Amino acid sequence: MKTFPIYAMLAMALFTFAACEDDDNLQPATVGTFEVEFEHVMGPQDNQRAFNLSAVGSTDFPYTNAANQPYNITLLRYYVSEVVLEGPNGERFEDPMSVSATDAQGYYLIDAANPGSLTFDLEDVPSGQYNKISFLLGVDSTGVLEGAAGGVLDPATSGMFWSWNSGYVALKVEGQSPVSPGGASGNTIVPANEDGIVFHLGGWKNIPNTPFRYNNQRIVLDFDTNARVGEGLSPSVHLEMDVATLFDGPETSVDFANGNVNMHRPVDATPMAKNAAATFRYDHIHQ
Repeated sequence: MKTFPIYAMLAMALFTFAACEDDDNLQPATVGTFEVEFEHVMGPQDNQRAFNLSAVGSTDFPYTNAANQPYNITLLRYYVSEVVLEGPNGERFEDPMSVSATDAQGYYLIDAANPGSLTFDLEDVPSGQYNKISFLLGVDSTGVLEGAAGGVLDPATSGMFWSWNSGYVALKVEGQSPVSPGGASGNTIVPANEDGIVFHLGGWKNIPNTPFRYNNQRIVLDFDTNARVGEGLSPSVHLEMDVATLFDGPETSVDFANGNVNMHRPVDATPMAKNAAATFRYDHIHQ
């Protein structure tokens, strides 16, 4: 029978112990932060204008729709949720989401009147390369329990909730146009404002033979370069929303003279909700 010298057996034991110790002390993969920034503009990327909110009651109408109807915007607010990053080598990061009575993680309320809301960070993104971002425009009913929603989902403070059947408003846009027939009512517009235009787009479930529709839109945007995440690497992606496309998009064109109000009925919001999906585009990455 073949035997091993005692020193060989000791060496093997030491190697095995060291290997186990290394396994126990393996460091987790490095992670980083990925910043997402939104900018609101007017018009196509090669001929865009700056976007600015107007004061309620202003008679300055800086924008014009496809029907040559002038208008301004007094409120622009929308939800972004279910953010996902993907990469060319199978990288994938899903922003964790949770809802409680006091907080909501993974939901972002973008408000043109609040510059601080236009940027948010995705934390603990695994190191790697990413060339695609996707997100939901709106709030899905999954994980949001009746009566238990805090943070940016708090109905009392967000001003973005209809009912437990209709759900959250995905996007609100309000403004004024001199061709409006008046009578509109919203967060910034009252019926006495003869120029008011109000469009609240939402709906988070389909219920047959009712006005309830699922109108949340999934947005998928490809980058023109890879964003690198890792130690010392925290990229920032700059996304644009072309507000003009809300009123003149692939699904419908809005006539302010004959349709200055769209709210409360998800079935009526569907065409403009599809327009809203086309408003977002990738612009550039800061590495």
